Amino acid sequence: MKVLHLINTLSAGGAELHLLTLCRHLRDRGVEPVVACLRERVVGSRSLRRDFEASGIRVADLGAAGRYDSRFFGRIMRLVAAEQPDILHTHLPRADMAGAFVKFRRPSIVWVSSVHAVYSVDWSARWSLPLMHRLWRRADRILCISHAVRDWLIGAGLPPERAAVIHYGIDTERLSGARIDLRQSWRLDGRFVIGSIGRLEPRKGHQVLIQAMPEILRQVANAQLLIAGHDPWGYGVELRRYIRDSKVDDRVSLVGFQSDVGAFLAALDVFAFATCSEGFGQVMVEAMAAGKPIVASRVAPLTEITAHEESALLVEPGAPAAFAHALVRLAREPVQRQLMAQRARERVRRYFGADRMAAATIALYQDLSDGATRLRVSA
Repeated sequence: MKVLHLINTLSAGGAELHLLTLCRHLRDRGVEPVVACLRERVVGSRSLRRDFEASGIRVADLGAAGRYDSRFFGRIMRLVAAEQPDILHTHLPRADMAGAFVKFRRPSIVWVSSVHAVYSVDWSARWSLPLMHRLWRRADRILCISHAVRDWLIGAGLPPERAAVIHYGIDTERLSGARIDLRQSWRLDGRFVIGSIGRLEPRKGHQVLIQAMPEILRQVANAQLLIAGHDPWGYGVELRRYIRDSKVDDRVSLVGFQSDVGAFLAALDVFAFATCSEGFGQVMVEAMAAGKPIVASRVAPLTEITAHEESALLVEPGAPAAFAHALVRLAREPVQRQLMAQRARERVRRYFGADRMAAATIALYQDLSDGATRLRVSA
């Protein structure tokens, strides 16, 4: 079976890293994945092209000059004609638009669309949602990365039988092994290190963690907050203002994009995730797999990933005082941190492994492919 995956860019982000993991495991199970991107990268982030190619996965760049360059429509048709895939699997809205175009021109192709977020919340292109909902209804199956995404789509009119949930899965072994000791190189010895990962944008809630730091420092004098993530829209300027206003300049660091997530997580005592909206929350799963206790917003789908008081502390979103209270609690309870970390690892192994994700995805492909074959025969 050959599957052509189409995605907006190959810049390292949640959807792109998920696709890399999925393609590696599809290949290992005998599926031939080919990856096409509308354009390769976004300024300020790392391209994953070499990672795909090093894993034996062919990559095609459709060469869109920018977000609104429509020339990729013709190029994707030529690529589909050349590759003759059994499945076209698209990721993210602009790629979904191209997938709908291919489906219109070639109705016999099996089209799967992965929806990676609840786009009605704080999405710059939410004005296009009426169009996207119509296009998603043309797909043979919508693959939702969480029940929260599925519920949102069904609430907007998608027939329930068209929407399947397959959670992201991760390679836990990729977060282990020898790594650079960032605690030493960043001079963090003797600090209680809180860390977060995510693009610098308001919905990720980094400002909430910054505003929590004065109260945390009042009770945990050696606390340090590290915020990792690239800054595509310049929101770092606003976060630095929060840092200055909170008078925590020496205890909060914006450390930029981190290509070695495992090394960053290894440097932390606690992972904090103050997001107000997620499609899934892959970085939280990675932190759990790395054995880090979690303090996170009590929002779906994070409530699907972890369990309050078992593998994480879930608190009111957007509330600095609530995050401060939970983080101080974990700073004072090392035994609880250790137990929470152990339960988090076990939960990831049980529910969020890459093998589990790949097997469920292949089963979905096979079901759709068999159905398409039956239709052609009956016609």
